[in-house]
Amino acid sequence: MERFIFNVEHWRRFYRANISRTLVELAAIFPWSDEVLNGPCPFNKNKRVKETHLAFFGMPTLIKKRLTVMALQRLHPPSDQPRFYFSHNPEYAQWPYANETTCEARWHLVLKNIVPGSTQTTARHQEALLPFEYEIPTTIEEVTKDILCFKLTRARPNPRLWARCREKRSDDHLACAGHFNRNGLGISYWCGAAINGVGLGASRKLESRLS
Repeated sequence: MERFIFNVEHWRRFYRANISRTLVELAAIFPWSDEVLNGPCPFNKNKRVKETHLAFFGMPTLIKKRLTVMALQRLHPPSDQPRFYFSHNPEYAQWPYANETTCEARWHLVLKNIVPGSTQTTARHQEALLPFEYEIPTTIEEVTKDILCFKLTRARPNPRLWARCREKRSDDHLACAGHFNRNGLGISYWCGAAINGVGLGASRKLESRLS
C-alpha cells in the first residue's frame, strides 16, 4: 500500500511543505485498518482496496496559501508534468468550489478511476451505485487525488473519462474532473444526462461518519 499512500513526508518532498505539529499529529493516525485495505474492492472484482484507491493526507494550505483547485493549477505550469488542461482564463476560475474550497485536513481514500459501469447512466442512477461506506468526492478531493497519484506512480487516473464530483454550479450542472492525458487534467461540468464519457468518482467515508 505504501506506493499508494501520499503522506506528509511526500508533501515535504514534492512541494517543500512546512507541516505544522498539529497536522503531523493528525496524519499519524491512519483511519482505515489493514482489514479494510486488504479487503475486496467493492467496485473492481478480484482487486483489493489498496490496489484500486489512493490514500492521501489532505492539506488545506500550502506555503501559507489556501490549497484550492486554482492554487494547484498555479503549482503545475503547462511547461511541466503533471499539468492542467486550461486556457489563460479558465471558466472554472469563477466557480466557488475551484477558487475557494480546500481539502479537509484528514486522510482521504479515493478510488483512482471511475466506478465501473457508471457511464451511460444519469446522475441519479449513478448515486445508487455507491455502497454505504462511500460518497461522491468534492472537486478538490478528486483533483488532488489525480495530481498526487501521478506524482507517486507517473500514472494518470481516468485518461479518457470524466469523474463526476459532488458540487453543482448555479445552473445545476455537476462538476467533473478527469480526461487526464498528456495534455493535462481537465475540469468541466455535466448536465447529468446519460452519456458515455462521464462516470462517478468515489471517496470512502471515515469510520466515524458512517452512522
